[in-house]
Amino acid sequence: MSERRITACILTLIVSLLMVACGGSNTPPSIPPVTAAPARFALVSNVLDSSISTYAIDSQTGHLTAKDTVSTGGMNSGVIAVAPSGRFAYVANIVSNDISVFSIDPNTGSLAMVGAPIPAGSDPRFIVLGPAGDVLYVINQDTDHITGFSVNPGTGMLTRLSGSVTTDAAPVELLFHPSGHFAYVANFNSGDITVYRIDSSGALSLLGATPVSLSLSSVGMHPSGRFAYVASLATNQISTFSIDQTSGGLKPVTPPVATGDGPTSITVDSKGRFVYVINAIEGTVTTFAVDDATGSLTSRSTVTAGTIPIRLALDPSGQFAFVVDEVSDSVTSFTVDSTTGALTPTGPSVNTGSGPSWVALVK
Repeated sequence: MSERRITACILTLIVSLLMVACGGSNTPPSIPPVTAAPARFALVSNVLDSSISTYAIDSQTGHLTAKDTVSTGGMNSGVIAVAPSGRFAYVANIVSNDISVFSIDPNTGSLAMVGAPIPAGSDPRFIVLGPAGDVLYVINQDTDHITGFSVNPGTGMLTRLSGSVTTDAAPVELLFHPSGHFAYVANFNSGDITVYRIDSSGALSLLGATPVSLSLSSVGMHPSGRFAYVASLATNQISTFSIDQTSGGLKPVTPPVATGDGPTSITVDSKGRFVYVINAIEGTVTTFAVDDATGSLTSRSTVTAGTIPIRLALDPSGQFAFVVDEVSDSVTSFTVDSTTGALTPTGPSVNTGSGPSWVALVK
C-alpha cells in the first residue's frame, strides 16, 4: 500500500472517531503554584470492546500497573468524566446512546456500576462536568445539541435537565473558562467555535460564533483564562485566541502555528507554560512553549507516541503524562521535564482493551 493511501486510511479512522462511531467577577484568575499530589489511578475507555481499564500510577516513576477491566454495559464507550471528588466516573456510550455511571473505590481504584446506563440522547459524542461539578454536559453530535444532567453528589446518579442548546455543525468538544462564566464548543463541520454564557443554574445561552478553519478537532484553555487554542485537522495548525473577560469573545492574536500531521487533541499544562498537541497521523506529541504575554506558541520538541495516539492526560502534579494509542491497544507513561516541558517515555507501553480512546486520571 502506498504511503499516500496509508495516510488517507489513518485520517479516515481519526475522523471516524470524531464524527461517526466511536455571576461573579470576570477578572482572569491568577495561576497558583502547582503543588498537587500525583494522580493515583488512570482510567482508560476501550471503544471497541466497551470497557474501562483501571491502572495504578506509581507516584515516583509514573509507571502504570493494570488493576482490572469492567464492562460499561453500553456500546462503543468513549469519553470519561471524573467527578471532582474522585468518587464517581461517567462514560459516554456512543452507539447505545447512554451514559454509564461508576463509583470509584478510593483505595483500589476499582469501578462498580451504579444502576443501569442512563439514556443520553442520540450520539453522545462528548461529556464533561461543569465548573461546579453539579451538571454533566453532553454533546449530541448528530443533532448539534448540548443537553445537561444534574449530578447527585451523594450517589453520582444523573437526572436529565429540561431543554437543550444548539451548537453549529458537528460539535466535538466543550470546555469552560476558569471563571465559570463561559463555555466554548469546537464544531468540526462548520469550522467555528460557539461561545456560551453559563448562568448560576448551569444553563447555557448562546453568545455567538467565531470562525476558525475547517475540521476543528480540539479546543484548549489557558489556566489564566486569557487564551484559547484550537486545532484544525484540515490545515494541521493551532490557532491562538485572546479571550475578552467580560463578553467571553475570542479574538485571534497571532497567526496559526504548524503542528504535526493530524492534530486531534490539545492539552494545556496547569501552569500555562506548555501546550501539548497529539499528531495522530504521524504518531507523535509536540510540546509548545507559551508566551505569557501574548499566548503565542513556539514548538519546542516532538516525541514518538505510538501508531495512532489519540488522547493525552497530564498528571495534576505536572510530573507525568499518559497517552493512549487506539491501534496498538496500549497506554504509555511519560515524564515531563519541568524546564522544557519535553516528554520522555518511562518505559514500555502497557496493554489496554480494544481500541482505547480516552484516558482520565483520579486523584
